[in-house]
Amino acid sequence: DSHPLTLQLREGAQLGISTTTIDIGNLDPIHVKSLVADVLSMEDHEDAVSTLAATVQKKTDGNVFYVLLFLRSLAEEELLQYNFGTMRWHWDDEAVKAKLVTQNVATVLVDLLRSSVSESSQNALKVAACLGTSFSPSVVALALGEQDDVSSLSDTGSLNSSYFDELKEAGLLERESDEVLRFAHDQIQLSSLDLIPENHRISFKSKLGGILMKKMDRDRLDDHLFEVVSLRNSCTDAVPGDERVPMAKMNLRAGMKAAENGSFDMAKDYFKAGRELLGDAGWKDEPDMTIQLYSEGANASLFCGSLDTMGRLIDEVLAKDIPIEAKLRCYDIKMRALTAASDWAQIIDIGMDVRRQLGQPVIRNKPVPLWKIMKEYRKTDRMLKKVTTDDIATMPQVKDKKVIMGQLIMERILQAVYHAQPTMMPIIVFNMVQTSIRHGNNSSACVAFALMAMLYQSVFGNPSKASDLVVAADQLLSSPDVQEVGRVKARSIMICYCFVHHWHSPIQQTLAPFIEGYQAGLYAGETESAAYNLSSRSIHLFSAGRPLPALQHELESFASVCAQLNQTPAQSMIRADLLSVRKLRNTDNGEDSFEAIANSDSAVMIRAKTVISRMELFVFFQDWSSAAQLLRMLEEDPRAAAAGSWVYVRYTFLESLVSFKAAQAASSWATKRRWKKRGIRLMKQLHKWISKGGNPNIVHSLHLLTAELAAMKGNHSKAKESFKKAALVATTNGFVQDKGLAHALASSYYAGQGDQYWADYHRTNSQDAFREWGATALFIRGR
Repeated sequence: DSHPLTLQLREGAQLGISTTTIDIGNLDPIHVKSLVADVLSMEDHEDAVSTLAATVQKKTDGNVFYVLLFLRSLAEEELLQYNFGTMRWHWDDEAVKAKLVTQNVATVLVDLLRSSVSESSQNALKVAACLGTSFSPSVVALALGEQDDVSSLSDTGSLNSSYFDELKEAGLLERESDEVLRFAHDQIQLSSLDLIPENHRISFKSKLGGILMKKMDRDRLDDHLFEVVSLRNSCTDAVPGDERVPMAKMNLRAGMKAAENGSFDMAKDYFKAGRELLGDAGWKDEPDMTIQLYSEGANASLFCGSLDTMGRLIDEVLAKDIPIEAKLRCYDIKMRALTAASDWAQIIDIGMDVRRQLGQPVIRNKPVPLWKIMKEYRKTDRMLKKVTTDDIATMPQVKDKKVIMGQLIMERILQAVYHAQPTMMPIIVFNMVQTSIRHGNNSSACVAFALMAMLYQSVFGNPSKASDLVVAADQLLSSPDVQEVGRVKARSIMICYCFVHHWHSPIQQTLAPFIEGYQAGLYAGETESAAYNLSSRSIHLFSAGRPLPALQHELESFASVCAQLNQTPAQSMIRADLLSVRKLRNTDNGEDSFEAIANSDSAVMIRAKTVISRMELFVFFQDWSSAAQLLRMLEEDPRAAAAGSWVYVRYTFLESLVSFKAAQAASSWATKRRWKKRGIRLMKQLHKWISKGGNPNIVHSLHLLTAELAAMKGNHSKAKESFKKAALVATTNGFVQDKGLAHALASSYYAGQGDQYWADYHRTNSQDAFREWGATALFIRGR
């Protein structure tokens, strides 16, 4: 698990990089026969080696390494001899069978090592084999230079490099780098381990680990931490009483390092070994270390999917009569586990209970009335007017640990209320901002000011103040006083780019930061924020005009990563976009559906996302009756759950367009008027966002709505001009999919006017745009 290749493959999998595993397997009899003939230089006489090859196949099962080793052993025992008279190899088939009938080929190499390698070199092989497939000769020398232990590890003093030269010349070792050797084959390593009697092997490894732990300085031990601690852990029962606490500390150190590398399976084992070394007495004698071993063990178990183990470790900590500050890490892990399970209500309840124990203000889990939200907003706004961006960035750091813990708990609660109790969210943000201004900054302050920027932008319509707070959050993030930078960075990027930047910056510019936020969250163990950065990038990619084939590949990788991270809400959001892409490309196989996605999670946002995705498809396929029917059947406005995000803006455009189309198709004057009024109201909202904040991502959308409204009013010159502008601006700003939509709607308009020339012209341009986008289903439909 600690091999660099293993760590690299694991990191690649977490980043969504797919790898191909090729199972080579053993050779079949035909290829063994060819190999034997090639080794004996008898390629032109393969039939002559048939019987020998059959014996070799039977003994080696076609393992290439064993085939070559077996032939070498035959030569050394003179069962295979070269005749210089005939210039060929000779052997007696019956003698080979009789000689080796009781010999297991797996023992051949061990016998060869014992017979052809000096005792000192055998000692070197024993130690090296315990260190792994690759090892440092200096570490082996250090172990064998130990004079105060039994001769099973050392009887030679310091190790001379000539022994390694002997092993290299024998073909057993090879150089990997200037300071590292490796076994020429993994079977050599296994056979070197077999040089150690089986009943002494575990104690040998443990004793070796103890010797290295004593002999190495801290820096060198850190370089070989995993190998040394794992060796010592081979037999923890044999660790003397006075060494158990230092050994537990070493396991804690190794576990933390493994967790930082993303090797949570390894980390879990180290934390477990540390707990076993301390035993129940650890709670009394080493309480701080014991709590950390339990808490970090629970965290590693969460990442490994060992939820029963996680729960048992957390429950044991929470049951202890220890200060609430010591339990906070376990509460935090428990809330993250509940996030993966989308148990929003319990997260809120636990979070508020922790704040109660910390002596911090508590917010009741129930809908918050508008008057109270506005009251707290005005209070917070007044406090912010008294400080500048530079004031916020240079505020002193919080000293009160309970305040810091209370802010962290508010962070955890935020995600739950966003899904389950949205009206609580602004109250929590206001509380965090007020606390930061009163008590000073800490890591959570970055998140608090980023969230306040989101509310200023998307709820209270103050883009200038929103921009100032985004700058403040960025400055705080770069401060050397900020702890847990990875966690804070992942959250701040997700908030700022998902809820603020798209209002005034091209959506294409928001894509790269989401990858940065994902990586920061992943490396910090903040899987929820990492996954939400991916789902946010998924949403923005879909609208940014990314070619659908490439987009499908990326979304499939994102969905796989979220599944591995056990992040169902983010995975569901990505699934919705992925299903839309497949339907547009005409590659949907029916294995997924919007209904299944909506039912996969209780979060309101997931249901809202499936509604918005369905509406998007109805518009692209120009299925106006189904789109209008969906609007009529909605029990809740999806914008309420998506407030401030890009899909909130996009859905406003889609609903306005569908409303105009429903008005055009209405048979009664009252129905027509109702739909038209609805469309105009939403269209005015888009106009306000452009005029006030300069949103560059919806200018072409507003032109398209203007065209449809003008067509409905009979203002055909205005309609033609606006269709033209919609297609032109969409092209200029890189929205190829909306370029296709604009031309498609223009084609329908001109066809309705009986102008077939321009109808065909726009249909052709629509086809070209959809082909460029990769929307095969739309291209086929329009032919």
